[in-house]
Amino acid sequence: MDFNVIGMELLKAIGLFFIHPLFYILLMFSLFLGYKRVQRERAMFHTRVYDVVDDLIYPVLPGLLAGFVLSILIVAIGVVIPIGIIVLFALVYGVILLTGQARWLSPAYIGGITLLVAMLLPKFETGTVIIDQWIAEVHSVHLGGLALLVSLFLITEGALILKTGYKQSSPKLLKSKRGKIIGAQEAQRVWILPVFLLLPMGPLFPIEFWPLLNADVPQLGLIAVPFAVGFQQVIRSTIPVHAIINNGKRVLLIGIFVLALSVLSLYFPIFVPIVAIALIFGRETLTFLLRLKEEKETNMYTQRENGLVILGVIPKSPAEKMAVKVGEVVTKVNGVRVRNAQQFYEGLQLNSAFCKLEIIDENGELRFAHTSLYTGEHHQIGILFVADEPKYENNVM
Repeated sequence: MDFNVIGMELLKAIGLFFIHPLFYILLMFSLFLGYKRVQRERAMFHTRVYDVVDDLIYPVLPGLLAGFVLSILIVAIGVVIPIGIIVLFALVYGVILLTGQARWLSPAYIGGITLLVAMLLPKFETGTVIIDQWIAEVHSVHLGGLALLVSLFLITEGALILKTGYKQSSPKLLKSKRGKIIGAQEAQRVWILPVFLLLPMGPLFPIEFWPLLNADVPQLGLIAVPFAVGFQQVIRSTIPVHAIINNGKRVLLIGIFVLALSVLSLYFPIFVPIVAIALIFGRETLTFLLRLKEEKETNMYTQRENGLVILGVIPKSPAEKMAVKVGEVVTKVNGVRVRNAQQFYEGLQLNSAFCKLEIIDENGELRFAHTSLYTGEHHQIGILFVADEPKYENNVM
């Protein structure tokens, strides 16, 4: 085994990753989502909660770690993916990105559609050598290996949701069925994963190194490909962390179930279409059930008689220093009982240098939070509430 050759292959694979057009398209899409979020927050609260670039920067480290672990698994198992399938993945991503929604970037949809197209694509020629070669490679791919790859991606999605999906959720305002303004939390994320794949060509290793998924080629090479994992969830009946962690666990269970089907498809090809259907149907069913549950549950972020529910906390604000949390209820400000944003504002004016809050936490227990205020902070400490009127006004304090 020539380690110099291995080093050169790794460098070449990394270089190909950074010149892949999909990588830059995904970066632009992440910035687009951040821009749309900030526009929505400004329209509803007259301020933004997180910067536009946070949608791009925050998922970087989790995406790198997930891509690294996933690459080790893929290479260790020996899943061989030809260039034609990589091109097919890129085309599916391109179509899905046109929806403008992060949730459709779930590996369940991307992988399920790619698997179905690879199965159903008819044999034809275009007269262009490179395109005809890609089409031939799609028909020659080991479908069981592709199913296994996609199932690992779905498990990765579940792990990412479980570990980081609940962080930096964004507040938003909605209308209830009765036409009243209610609050909600929206978690939206796109993780970009650099994933190393084995190609059926190149000078890296002899194929006998991988006993599980042998390909009909003498040697294998490496390529690093950008894959995206998208996630989106709106929560209005509970604390975001609880709902999103439960969602992540369910995605993990679906991924493990599909992984079992994928292992069977390695030996029984009849399971390949079942894997594709299970991916799409399972993930969409989970989304539908979560939405149905939210509609049936009591809205948490609404106006109350006994205080103001915290809908959002602006980073680096006095409110963040006081460690107030989304879902807690502010009952008093500087000793003054509050039921609406105007009373909250009046309570702040009582002391321009100090703020003391009485808060009911998520366990229903009373706690106190306080901080010193500096010039310009006495009228706005960084807490977002639901609007008092059916207009997006006077809901940031």
